[in-house]
Amino acid sequence: MILGAAASAVALGRSAVVRGGFVERQLAMPGTGFGRATEKPLRVRPPDPVDTWTTATYGTSAQGVPLERWDLRPEAPTRRVVVICGVHGDERAGLELAAGCSQVLCPDDLHLTILPLANPDGWEAGSRHNARGVDINRNFAWGWQPTLHSGGRPESEPETAALVALLKWTNPDLVIWVHQPLGYVAALDGCPPGYADLWSEVSGVPVRTGLRQVGGGESWTAFDLKRPSMLIEVGGTRDLPVGVDQHVRALERLLPFVVPVG
Repeated sequence: MILGAAASAVALGRSAVVRGGFVERQLAMPGTGFGRATEKPLRVRPPDPVDTWTTATYGTSAQGVPLERWDLRPEAPTRRVVVICGVHGDERAGLELAAGCSQVLCPDDLHLTILPLANPDGWEAGSRHNARGVDINRNFAWGWQPTLHSGGRPESEPETAALVALLKWTNPDLVIWVHQPLGYVAALDGCPPGYADLWSEVSGVPVRTGLRQVGGGESWTAFDLKRPSMLIEVGGTRDLPVGVDQHVRALERLLPFVVPVG
C-alpha cells in the first residue's frame, strides 16, 4: 500500500501559489503540446513529492494559467483512476477535496491522478464559468447544444480541450467528477452500480440513477469515451460545503474495488 503524502498546507484562497520546493516534471502526451514545463508558478499547493507523487501540467486556461495534475504512480500500474475537481469555480470544495484525496491509502497497482482545479480562472473570480463566460460542464461534445454559456462549439474552451486530450491519452478505468452542492453520488450507465452504492454507504449521500447532462464532462467520459464515470455532488452550499472528509474516505474505500476495463 502507498500512503499519499499529507497536503495540509493546501491553499484554499483565490490567490494561492506554491511556496517553492516543488519540481514540475514534463509528462508530455505524444503529438500534443500538453504537459510542457512552464515557468509560471503552480496555483495550488500539490502533495509533497515523495514516494511516487509527481506534479505536472496538462494545458493552460483561457487566461494562460497552468492546469495542474498530481499523480501517484506505482512502478507497475494495472489500473488508473482520475479525480477531477474545480470544474466550476464557485464550487469551493474542490481544493479541499483534492487535498484530502492526495492523502488516501492507494493500492500498490493503481495509478491515481488528481486534477485539483480544472477551472482556475473561474476559481479566481468566484465564477461558475471560465474567463470567457463559458460553463465548461456544458462545453463537452456529448449532446452539446448552443446555449448562452455552452461556448461557440463543442470543446471550444482550452480547459475542455485539455481535459479531453488528457482523458483520451490516459484512458482511465474510472473517472470521478466532483461538483456541489446537491449531495448525491451517481454512477453513469456503463459504470458498475456497486461503486455508487459503496460511495453512498461511506459518505452518507443518496444514489442518483439515470444521470445524463448535455455537454457535461461526466456524460462525455461515460457515453463518448466509454470509460466508467461517476459524478460526486458534495452537500452544503457552494461556499460552505459539508461532508468533504466523508467523500475522501469513500474514495479510499472504493479504490481497491476498481476493476480494470482495458
